[in-house]
Amino acid sequence: VIAPTALMNVTNQAIATGRRISSALTIDPIMDGFSEYETKMNAIQTILTNTASKGTTMDDVIAGLAELNEYADQTIYNFADMTKNIGTFTAAGVDLDRSITAIKGIANLAAGSGSTAAQASTAMYQLSQALAAGKVSLMDWNSVVNAGMGGELFQNELKSMAKQMGIYVDKSKPFRETLQDGWLTSEVLIKTLEKFANDESLLKAATEVKTFTQLIDTMKESVGSGWATTWEHIIGNKEQAAEFFTSISDGFNSIIQPATDARNGIKMAVEQLLSKG
Repeated sequence: VIAPTALMNVTNQAIATGRRISSALTIDPIMDGFSEYETKMNAIQTILTNTASKGTTMDDVIAGLAELNEYADQTIYNFADMTKNIGTFTAAGVDLDRSITAIKGIANLAAGSGSTAAQASTAMYQLSQALAAGKVSLMDWNSVVNAGMGGELFQNELKSMAKQMGIYVDKSKPFRETLQDGWLTSEVLIKTLEKFANDESLLKAATEVKTFTQLIDTMKESVGSGWATTWEHIIGNKEQAAEFFTSISDGFNSIIQPATDARNGIKMAVEQLLSKG
């Protein structure tokens, strides 16, 4: 027989869980969607700045982010984190298409390694820094290990890719020690991540929802993406949003500036009178 107190606790927990689910799928996604919309607008500018010299157009960026958003909706990973990190990849000199593929590869690897979305985001950032440096250092690799993604799967695929590219890896040394030889270059890393991005078993792992928390996050991501699109319909694309918010800012300044000038003018007049007195 369940004691009344225990039964009450179970009931309260069920009610709290119900409220959490309701909020996650009704109120929260509206603001999550707005945040995702703003993240997308900022990312478009960042990516375009970093890749325009390679011939990337606005349409290319929008299409690329749409592809990444679709991937995020289908998996346990967050579009906002991916979008933020794609900026660091392009800043490291990786073109748009390969950046998107690499981001997917890291996410798939994280799923296959049992890492969380937060750990995947950390690994994305750290590996982008390695790409900028031209090779993966021991410090970079330590971050990957701390994210739970530096196991045999990743190590073996990296060494296999290096071998395919004709790069020598000293098998007599532990993996960590070989990194000081500089064999793990940006190209080896990118090509390995591209392989992970197209690995069906890893993609399946990324789409499997294994916990209640992942379920809520996945549902929120899907609904939030819908609201992000709604906000874009309301406010507009990058150019339309810039025009809209700039006009509001200019209008506000035209009202505030005269009052500011008048107030500061009085202060200056008083100071001048006091200095003469």
